[in-house]
Amino acid sequence: MNYIKQLNEAKSYMRTFHKDDTTGHDVAHVERVLNLAKFIADTEQSGELLIIELASILHDTVDSKLTDTAYSMTQLSHFLQKIQISDENRLHILYIIEHMSYKGGANNNVPLSIEGQIVRDADRLDAMGAIGIARTFQFAGHFDEPMWISPTSASDLEYETHYPPLTEEIMLSPQSAIKHFYDKLFKLKSLIHTETGKQIAEERHHFMEQFITQFFQEWYFNNQ
Repeated sequence: MNYIKQLNEAKSYMRTFHKDDTTGHDVAHVERVLNLAKFIADTEQSGELLIIELASILHDTVDSKLTDTAYSMTQLSHFLQKIQISDENRLHILYIIEHMSYKGGANNNVPLSIEGQIVRDADRLDAMGAIGIARTFQFAGHFDEPMWISPTSASDLEYETHYPPLTEEIMLSPQSAIKHFYDKLFKLKSLIHTETGKQIAEERHHFMEQFITQFFQEWYFNNQ
């Protein structure tokens, strides 16, 4: 099977899996990750494109938030064999997919090939910036999480002029869309591997800081 046919089969597999997604892990997310990964690879002149593209296209078809991971990994492995991916490349792709997700920071120290680093960067970049903010609230809404719940000991004044640093009060606050910024999103900039990814992450991180500043100014609005 030729390269184009393999990619088209992978896209069809992915679209079938994600067609009804309302969590932010949808077809559009995958396409953005694919485009970001290809851009990084091209700019850095690094990595084997087939590995990068297939790992990008298929990365969320085994996500534990969406499916039974063990079952889906077996299905994905069979699919890669079906489209005639070599055993070496199949195992490489599966390893990238298994270890690229954030998972509460559990995968941060797992070493990846340059292909894996590029795909991981692309996925993390799509969790940042305007799109990352939108996906965070989409995900929270899907799982019935609130926008924000104020820590009971927090003073309103803490939030009026700038986004607050991570504090014990925020750490202990109930799960919410805003808490997710502190649990994950604000940590991503320091975890990007490639120079191209770092440049994109810098801008997107700054945008999230501005958003949180504005959010807290509006949330804790006081006209006195």
